[in-house]
Amino acid sequence: MLILRFVGLILLVAIAVCAAAYLFTRDRRYLNWALKTFKVGVAVALVFLALMVLERFLAPMV
Repeated sequence: MLILRFVGLILLVAIAVCAAAYLFTRDRRYLNWALKTFKVGVAVALVFLALMVLERFLAPMV
C-alpha cells in the first residue's frame, strides 16, 4: 500500500506540474498531458480496486 500511495503522490505532482506549465506558457499540450495523466491514474486505480474486490470474493473463508 505504501508503493500505491507513493505512485499516487507522483501522479498528483505530475498533474500539478503540467497544469502550472500550462498556466505559464498557455500551451494546450501541457493541459492535454495533465488530462491524460489523470485518466491513466483513474484507470489504474479502478483496476487495482477491482482486483482487490475480486480477491475478496475469491479468497477462501477463514
